[in-house]
Amino acid sequence: MSIARLLCAALLGILLGCGDRPDDSQAHPSLKEQLAEIASVKANPVTPEQVSEVFALGSDFTDLQRDLLGKELIGSVVEWRLKVYEVEFKEGLYKVTSQQLPIKSKQAVPLLRASVLIVPSSDNDHDLMRKVKTNDMITIRGRVRDIVLRTVVVIEPTVLINH
Repeated sequence: MSIARLLCAALLGILLGCGDRPDDSQAHPSLKEQLAEIASVKANPVTPEQVSEVFALGSDFTDLQRDLLGKELIGSVVEWRLKVYEVEFKEGLYKVTSQQLPIKSKQAVPLLRASVLIVPSSDNDHDLMRKVKTNDMITIRGRVRDIVLRTVVVIEPTVLINH
């Protein structure tokens, strides 16, 4: 009988843990608020080439330096000029994958690309994104969300700049 009570107590604990949670929609700003903040804050001065050099395979940079740069970048706003590799359109947003970000080191292997989620703000943005081709350049401004496996810098949301 004590095993049954123990199982009931465990089940009750699980069920109580699944109850209603406070509404945290206030904790997450709307897309409009995120875009307004991205437009108003100072961009991180680190360039895509600098980031690519640090994350390149065989570069002279250490894991500590990669960790420090990642912590500096994630959550910050960047304004980067990127060479397009691919464009997808889904649910009103454009997902752009860049070509590999260039490096100067001849011994290292470039691994890093940017994955960018563009929120079009005008018909001009839609027109540009429908016409852009592989190897065309675009300038974006957005928030760095993650650096995945030394190969992808995720930047979202973003807006197009000066097109």
